[in-house]
Amino acid sequence: MVATLVRLKLRILRHTLRREVWRLVLMIIGILWALSMLPSVIGGMLWLSEQGEGAARDILVVAGTLVVGGWTLIPILVPGMDDSLDIERFATSGTSARRLAPGLLVAGLVSVPAVFTGLVAFAPVLAWHRQDWQTLALAVVCAPLAVVTCLLHSRVCTALAARMLSSRRSRETSAVLGLLAAVLAVPAVLALGSLGLEGALEKVPTIAQVLGWTPLGLPWAAPSAMAVGDRTGALARLALCVVWVLALVVAWIALLQRALVRPPSRSGQARRRADAMLPRTATRRHPGVVAAAAVARRGLRYWTADPRYMGSLLGSVVAPVLIVMLVAAVVDTPAAVALGLGGFMAGTIGWGRHNDVAYDGTAFWLHVAAHVPGWADRLGRTLATFVWAAPVVLLVSLVGAALAGRWELAPAAVGLGFGVLCGGLAVSAVASALLPYPVPEAGANPYAAEMGAVGATMVAQLVSSMATLVVCAPVGALYALSLWVQDSLAGVTLVVGLVGGVLTLAAGVVLGGRVYDGRAPRLLARLA
Repeated sequence: MVATLVRLKLRILRHTLRREVWRLVLMIIGILWALSMLPSVIGGMLWLSEQGEGAARDILVVAGTLVVGGWTLIPILVPGMDDSLDIERFATSGTSARRLAPGLLVAGLVSVPAVFTGLVAFAPVLAWHRQDWQTLALAVVCAPLAVVTCLLHSRVCTALAARMLSSRRSRETSAVLGLLAAVLAVPAVLALGSLGLEGALEKVPTIAQVLGWTPLGLPWAAPSAMAVGDRTGALARLALCVVWVLALVVAWIALLQRALVRPPSRSGQARRRADAMLPRTATRRHPGVVAAAAVARRGLRYWTADPRYMGSLLGSVVAPVLIVMLVAAVVDTPAAVALGLGGFMAGTIGWGRHNDVAYDGTAFWLHVAAHVPGWADRLGRTLATFVWAAPVVLLVSLVGAALAGRWELAPAAVGLGFGVLCGGLAVSAVASALLPYPVPEAGANPYAAEMGAVGATMVAQLVSSMATLVVCAPVGALYALSLWVQDSLAGVTLVVGLVGGVLTLAAGVVLGGRVYDGRAPRLLARLA
């Protein structure tokens, strides 16, 4: 079964590369990048071998923890990163998940990130090659354990996230947990900002010592414990790592088996509501307004019922907080980073809607058949995001000003956040009608990678990103002047962000509506 699944993965990859030139180009670029990084990794490991055991332990444990953490969080925060074989395709084969799991795990190694991670996992062998044979042997044993831990973390977390997002109650629980995590992250940001770069570096040994006993750092800390003569601690860490891997395997098999016999529902639990019928006179007098309201209402339901939207929400809201925390820990001006949190989050939310039409799928025919005006479709989709994103961006901008202790710059932070949100949504109103690309179907794994979408995805994301940067440049420049040159410009930044943002958003809705009117039949053909 292992050989069969690996051959299947290789065959799918071969056909995909033949059909999609962009995927082949990306793979070549990824391979070249990995090869270019290898000399640095090897040189760093050889340099560590000449340092003390303590320094090697601190660097290897912290870096290894970041690697495992990346495999854990990135597939959840960035939809479309999971390129594993879809377990639901095997539902009719009559094969149990226990038989499929080994093959799926080995097939997961057939990717550039997995191969590069494997090379990085074996790199510590060079760092410990000057030590005794026991340390070297333990480093060799822990390397594959680290790779398997990364893969299992990715698979288990994406499977759990997909399962949780498919149920209404689970989505509500996830929202509460996400809010709690964001609240708990605030003290961490404050602590990092108060320490500064030098203070944070002084805490690295303590942090490495703690991380060495966590599942993320166990495979990297065991050889370092053996190097300093702590044989009991090294074997204990090795045993805990093996136990953790076995626990992940059991959890993953259980999730796979559940997906085989009971795949996630398409929209969670049914929620029946009374239809809010609009007066016939209102429908006749203001058909465009009624259509915009209907699109907005359906869009709001997407944000609470569609797992694909919830997955995008995690990436748009949680990822900026994590990135700001990491950047604040290594720069000399953490206050400036905290002040930009609202604008950063506004950018990810607004830009994230640049492919909004594609999520309708074949249901988009309702818009075409009902002759929904282009501006009404654009306005409704924009409002569905704006009504909840604007308060969130306002709150986050004020929190950023509070964390930085620069309340005089709060107007600039709010102006930046509002201006970037409106600018991103304006660009998305045009791009979603101009450059749609395939996304997972309703009910499918929201984290799965879509075949045949690499070229269109790259073009759409690149164009929309550059357009967003150009549109948001004026308010961004004013914010930079307020922050670094003259803080009295904060009020001007607020006015430009509010007024300019509204005007930009209105222009985006009008222009996007014209593009929509001219491309609606072709959009339907592409989505169908």
